[in-house]
Amino acid sequence: MHDFGQLALCSMAALAITVQAASRFNPYHIDNQEDRPSFWKVRCDEIMALCANVTKGRAEIVATTPGGYPVYALFYGDFSEEAPKTNWSAGASSSTWKSYVGDKPDVQTILFCAGIHGAEAEGVAAAVNWIQMLETGQDFRGKRDEELLTLMSKYRVIILPCVNMDGRSISPDHLRKASFEDFRAASQGVWKDGTLIGWRGSKMFFPLPLEQVSYPGGYPNFDGVNIMHDATPGDIRSEEAKALAKLCARWRVDLLLNAHSCEFAPGMEPPTRLTYPKSLQRAIGLRRRINQAFVDAGLRPASAQEGAEASNTINLNNLAIMASGALPLTLECSVSYDKPQNPSRTYTFDELMEPVFIMLKVVMSDGLEHAFVDRGNL
Repeated sequence: MHDFGQLALCSMAALAITVQAASRFNPYHIDNQEDRPSFWKVRCDEIMALCANVTKGRAEIVATTPGGYPVYALFYGDFSEEAPKTNWSAGASSSTWKSYVGDKPDVQTILFCAGIHGAEAEGVAAAVNWIQMLETGQDFRGKRDEELLTLMSKYRVIILPCVNMDGRSISPDHLRKASFEDFRAASQGVWKDGTLIGWRGSKMFFPLPLEQVSYPGGYPNFDGVNIMHDATPGDIRSEEAKALAKLCARWRVDLLLNAHSCEFAPGMEPPTRLTYPKSLQRAIGLRRRINQAFVDAGLRPASAQEGAEASNTINLNNLAIMASGALPLTLECSVSYDKPQNPSRTYTFDELMEPVFIMLKVVMSDGLEHAFVDRGNL
């Protein structure tokens, strides 16, 4: 068992920067919030300690946040090949797309990231438990998932358990049973006049003008950057977004799984239209299968509206497409929602992070039958 009282591989100088930056905004407090269970390890020191002590995987600090926190990537599988001799943009236009893929092992590469919005802890909790399972054979609940472990052996996987460590450091451990006002405040923040910034409002500024807020929410990092929308080529502001794009490019990532949370039932978001036509159809099909798996597990009502099959949204997923030709998918877990078959009962903590494990098994099973990206026929 790891000692979660130890901080991971941070110099005293980095820790001092973290304390100084975090002290500008106090962590968001919710009155009478229920205690988290012991397996819900989503605090920055817990994430850092787990990552620093892995032995089955390889840990790498791929970025440092404006607040001085390390952003860890954990590698499971064979990542021994040399860097590409060209990038995806050039290689895809050369005499053969294989000039980019090079001597990559003949297995697909999945990159999973969580906590891009720091207040959204469900994906972080799932990632931490997944890492613990890979390291010890069972997660922090004492649960072993043989199906997932078997599927994992068929892929190379990169796990970023929490990208926005700044936002996570000032966010509640969870938002289960939180009021709508607390959910919005903790997520997107509060202006100095006490009004909620809101989901749409948070995107009207880039970066968020921190001098105008009383609390920034867990969406942005300590520079006010919403990392999910730090996706303008030539103007990428955050080290966190740059690191994710570099990982995709360096390791020829085939599938990006981007874990977020919302106040509704869990579901896969419509994929972006700004991708290859065949990748779009592949993503639409995977989305349907994953959402049906949520229905079958009793986590999503069968009557839930799927909405449009694709979205015009531009975000971090588009960077992954440009960096490696990857197929990106965004999962929305639920922060607090009444179960569809029993509206009087809110999801348990186990159920709040279960969509991540369901998604992983659906996509990994499907990927054994059909490549996530058919690079030769895009």
